[in-house]
Amino acid sequence: MARYNLDGGTGLFNALGNRNPAKVVKLGSGVDIKHFKMFEYINAEVLGKTDDSIKVEAKDVLKETLFFPGDHVVVNYSNTQDLFVMDGNINHVYDINPLIIDVKINKVEKLKDLRKHERFYVSLMANIRVCGTSKLVFAVVKNMSSGGIKINCNEQLTTEDVLEVEILLDRTNKLVFSGAVVRKNKVNDYYEYGIEIRGISENNLKCLYHYLKWLDSDYR
Repeated sequence: MARYNLDGGTGLFNALGNRNPAKVVKLGSGVDIKHFKMFEYINAEVLGKTDDSIKVEAKDVLKETLFFPGDHVVVNYSNTQDLFVMDGNINHVYDINPLIIDVKINKVEKLKDLRKHERFYVSLMANIRVCGTSKLVFAVVKNMSSGGIKINCNEQLTTEDVLEVEILLDRTNKLVFSGAVVRKNKVNDYYEYGIEIRGISENNLKCLYHYLKWLDSDYR
């Protein structure tokens, strides 16, 4: 397995390749939003934008109210030439029906940049257990590659812990592997962890590669 690289820094647009969403997204354009508790993307329209946020209105009817300030989301936007993937958190919820939210964009990358780093932005639920304990730790997977994942989590984990990780890929498929923390950042009241895959079964490895391949084709 290749070493997993946790994104450097914690500030807004402090890494090379980050882009201002106001310069990328056009008013009235369509975007797709993925909330970490949902398996499908939501179609939405851009109502407003600032240097570091976009205001969007969902075009799909939502049956459940899952959107709250602080929640992690991924926003996909494409123009005639490029596809941009934006990693963000909900700033404000204006309305539920129709859903209107403001999203703070933490990072913007073009598809070719994601391929270069061999990782994909996602928003998935995960359960983590430290080996030797019975406690399940809830986490949100923010990006993943063939070598590991980056998560948000409220619990403290150490580099000495052996972790059993279960990621809910969709309604029927789960990815399970053992891993270890290789990078750690404290961000406000939660932690960001880079978890490297240390042990994975053949079936789960095939599942991982299949999912990454699906992400790659879905982003095209």
